[in-house]
Amino acid sequence: MKLLLSISKFFFIFFIIFFHQISNVQADYMSVELQKAIEIECKKKIKNNDYDNKEECTNHLIESLHKIGIVSVTRINDEEIQKEIEVICVFKKKVGAIAYNKCIHEQVYAYLDLEIIKEIPLVVNEPIVDNIIPEDEDNEENQNTEDEEENEELDIEKIVVDVNPDLPITNPKVIPMPNELLRKISPKAIPSTYYVITWKKNPDQTKKKKYIPGGSGSAVAIAPDLLATACHVVTDIKFINDKIEYEYLITNVIHVDDNVSDQSKWIRKLELYAEDFSTDRCILKHSELNAIPAITRNFEELKPFEIVYAVGNPRGYLGKTAEGMITRLYDFVPPVPTLFYVFKSKEIEIIETNAPVDKGNSGGGLFDINANLIGIASRCEIVGGPKTCYDSKGNQILNPTNVGEQCTQYCNKTQPQNWFIPISRYPELADEIN
Repeated sequence: MKLLLSISKFFFIFFIIFFHQISNVQADYMSVELQKAIEIECKKKIKNNDYDNKEECTNHLIESLHKIGIVSVTRINDEEIQKEIEVICVFKKKVGAIAYNKCIHEQVYAYLDLEIIKEIPLVVNEPIVDNIIPEDEDNEENQNTEDEEENEELDIEKIVVDVNPDLPITNPKVIPMPNELLRKISPKAIPSTYYVITWKKNPDQTKKKKYIPGGSGSAVAIAPDLLATACHVVTDIKFINDKIEYEYLITNVIHVDDNVSDQSKWIRKLELYAEDFSTDRCILKHSELNAIPAITRNFEELKPFEIVYAVGNPRGYLGKTAEGMITRLYDFVPPVPTLFYVFKSKEIEIIETNAPVDKGNSGGGLFDINANLIGIASRCEIVGGPKTCYDSKGNQILNPTNVGEQCTQYCNKTQPQNWFIPISRYPELADEIN
């Protein structure tokens, strides 16, 4: 019995730390030259009295760079080409870190023959019509009257389509996000959506940088001064003396429509107003937020198979909208590993959906067809998801020597199965304070 308890405790700790690390891992690599660009820019800004000290300026620039996406010349294996690109962009360092990073981004993508895409299209497989063997048009058995068609009950399991095995069955087809969807969702969902970035103490206090990036995610306004998010976005989970402890991190936010390079737009050091770590529910507060609250809808009003939209910041793409449906509504926590080891000590309702989400969506909103906020993203199913691996310097690699330490598994986009906390369970946290 003691052995079983020890094994259970081990797996409990493993899943808590593993999933927390997945949500907060930083995949961007900051080169030495980019760090020099930050130093040059900060010297100018401090001289112009834009910042009080170097650390404050550095942290703000890093926040902006992480949002935009840091691109390093190390994506190219040829060192000579790396040097050529550095020479091309060297003068941009005097302009600023963001300008230098943009130059590297453009040059690297041009060399790799990649397009810098602002909007990610949805790709589906479309059947090839030529591959379907047509039935004999003169076949009398297929000539049914309109009355017969109305009364005929089809047995789906017995419908067979003959295909030519020598031809491909499907072709990829790119479907742009429909304008109608954006017209319905954006006016209500986007104004309430925020980008979250956190900072934590540097474990090596001998270093000059006392704080390092903790992670990023999303949040949704539920009052002019309050944001709802997932606790794992804004906290660092530690296991100390056989107990799990949560450390609230320095949390800064910016609206998804604002320019991240405009430092005046950032709202910094939000207060942890209310929380229940055992159900991953946290509410942030800042008196100067002036947010537009989302219109909410109760869990009891939801129906399975409703069309829903997840709105958040997957991998730094701000305010992205992904369509799906409610696949099931639980009034208890289902015994799924990604949930059981997090919520097993609490009973709470869960919204299950196939709306695809990814790293950065955590804390973001789930909206119905009328853009009413119904849930907050908590967990995504990663089984079968893609893996990205890095070496000790942060360079992406294809053949890692230690998969467990060097690789990060992202959410499954092929067969998404994701979990949201009902927004109707957030107000009770504030009520407990009052």
